[in-house]
Amino acid sequence: LPRAPEPLPVSTPRPAPSYALTLTPTHIHIQRLSPRPGKASWLQLPLAELTGCSCPRAPAPPLLVLYWYPPRRRRKGVSRRRNVHAYQAESRTEAEKWNAAVHCLLRGLDVSATTGGMLPRPRRLLLLVNPFSGRGQAMDWCQTHILPMIREANISYNLIPTKYPSHARELMREIALREWDGIIIVSGDGLLHEVINGLMDRPDWEQAIKTPVGILPCGSGNALAGSINHYAG
Repeated sequence: LPRAPEPLPVSTPRPAPSYALTLTPTHIHIQRLSPRPGKASWLQLPLAELTGCSCPRAPAPPLLVLYWYPPRRRRKGVSRRRNVHAYQAESRTEAEKWNAAVHCLLRGLDVSATTGGMLPRPRRLLLLVNPFSGRGQAMDWCQTHILPMIREANISYNLIPTKYPSHARELMREIALREWDGIIIVSGDGLLHEVINGLMDRPDWEQAIKTPVGILPCGSGNALAGSINHYAG
């Protein structure tokens, strides 16, 4: 009689690893509850290296998604590469509470300021982009690098491309600064000078000049931004 064929092996899916997360004012401590031989079972994510987190809406699983940009040493300076860590909570309510707590700590707020997983008011930024900076690549760089990080940080923004010389200076004279938590310049050194001069032109310049202003260098030389970064440490 012919030999009966041997039964095919049945692969059993491995259970998903379980983690325990602990939140402190400076870190998120992540412990793998089923350690692997030769692998570290602990991971510490400094909050200073997180841009933000999110909790995807239903019907997605109740996930807590962390966006982490750890520094990496290079021959010239430091670079950062995007890392995404996603953890499934026992319920959507728990995931939303974690999401709100992390956002509060990233904003420097007391975790008790959030109730029922409600997020604090998103910060509002005004982005000024000179589309001619960096050999005309400033807008592309903004779309591919800056805006994704701003969305991950749950920041509301308005992006305005400058259209002619002194456009930013005119905007700074007229805008209602109380509507914005900060002004971000995506350009070279020239646009920063326009913004500062526009703030100083205002009747309320003494208060206006206290508005937080940041620069994301996207020009050809970026000498001023480099000097600020150097002396800031």
